[in-house]
Amino acid sequence: MRFALCDCNNFFVSCERLLRPDLEGKPVIVLSCNDGCVISRSNEAKALGIPMGEPFFKIRALAEAHGVTVFSTNFALYHEVSRRVMAILSRYTGRMEVYSVDEAFLDLSIASLADPVEYARDIRGTLLREIGIPVSIGIAATKTLAKLAADRGKKDTETGGVFSLEGLDLDAFLEKVPVGDVWGIGRRCTESLARFGIRTARRLRDARDEWLRRHFSIRAVHTAWELRGISCIRLVEEDPAQKSIQVSRSFGKPVSDLESLKEAVTAHAVSAAERLRRQGLAAGTVQVYIATSRFRDDFFAPAAAVKMDAPTSSSLALVKAALEGLDRIYAPGHAFVKAGVLLLDLCPDGVVQQGLFEGEEARLKRKKERALMAAVDEVNRALGEGTLQPALLFSREREWEPKHEKLSGGIDGGA
Repeated sequence: MRFALCDCNNFFVSCERLLRPDLEGKPVIVLSCNDGCVISRSNEAKALGIPMGEPFFKIRALAEAHGVTVFSTNFALYHEVSRRVMAILSRYTGRMEVYSVDEAFLDLSIASLADPVEYARDIRGTLLREIGIPVSIGIAATKTLAKLAADRGKKDTETGGVFSLEGLDLDAFLEKVPVGDVWGIGRRCTESLARFGIRTARRLRDARDEWLRRHFSIRAVHTAWELRGISCIRLVEEDPAQKSIQVSRSFGKPVSDLESLKEAVTAHAVSAAERLRRQGLAAGTVQVYIATSRFRDDFFAPAAAVKMDAPTSSSLALVKAALEGLDRIYAPGHAFVKAGVLLLDLCPDGVVQQGLFEGEEARLKRKKERALMAAVDEVNRALGEGTLQPALLFSREREWEPKHEKLSGGIDGGA
C-alpha cells in the first residue's frame, strides 16, 4: 500500500487570505464561535508565541501590539473552499478518504506511478494554482506514517511541502518523533506510556504486542503495527451513516427571557432541518437543551426529547417540536449562555414506514410538506440564506446571536 495524506496548512487562515491576499506573510488568527478562543494561526502568529486554543482576551494586547489581523469564524467560506479542495484531490486517485474539512487520505498504490513525490508536488501545485490553498503532503506505507510524514513536510521548509518515508531510515526518523505526536495517541496515553519509558514513536513501534494489549488496548497494538509499516487502518471511502445532527451556539450575551430562547431554538431547528434535507434524511426525535455557564455554582442544563409521529425533514414540524421541548425545560431566573437542537433517529427521507392507522390525509400532508420545503430551499439558494424563514426570526434584533465582530465575506466565482 501507498498512502498520501494531504493536509491544508493553517486552513482557516489560508481561506481568509483568499479574500485578503494582502495578508500573505503577516500575522493572522481566526477565533472560535462567539470570538472566544484562537482556533487557527498563521506561521507568523505562531512565531509571536500565540498559543492554539488561547482565549482571545488574554492575547488581545499582544495581537494589537504586533498588528495581528483577527477574524471571526466563517464556516460557510471554509466548507466551500474545502469542497473545492476535495474535488481537485479526487482527480488524482480512484480511492480517497475525506478525513476532515482540511485533510484527506489518498490511495496512491498505482502501479504506473514512477515517482510518487513528483506526483504529490503536482497535486500541491494544482491546489495552489487553481484555489490558492497551500498544503503539505506526506507519503508512506500506512495512514499513521503518512500523518507523520505530512507533519514533517509542513514543518521542514526544505521539503517543499512534500515528504515521503519510502526508502528512508525509519529507525532514525521515528526516534526523533515524540510519542505524543503519533496519530491516535492522546495526552493521557502519552503520560501513561512515559511512565513505562516509552517517549518516542520508535519505542512504541518496538513494544511487544502482548504488552501493549495488556496495558493499553488493541488500538495501541494497531498503532504499533502501522508504525512498523503494516497497514491495518483501512481507507474509509464513504461517510458512515450519520446518527444525529446537532446545531448549537453560545450566546453573544446571557439570555433570561423565554422569547429570546424561542428565537434561538427556532433558528437552530431551521438550520438543522436544512442540513437534514441536504443529506436526504428525516428525523424521528428532536432534542432541545439550554444551559447556563459551567463556571457558575448554579450551573443548570436541562434537556427534553420530543418524539415525532413520523420521521420528517420539515422545518415547520421540527421547529414546533423543538419549541414544545423548550416549553418543558424553561425555568425563569436563569442566565442562559447556550442553546442547542439535536436531531435523532435519522433515516432516509421518503422511506418512512406508514403507521398502521395512518390515513390518506396524513400521507397527503407529508407530501405537501416535502414540496413546500423543496420550494423554500430553492428560494433561499437563489435569493440568499434566510430569505424565507419562520416569522419569529424577523421579529427583532437577535441579541442572543454569537459575536462575529470580525467576520469576513464569502467567496464566489473563481477563488
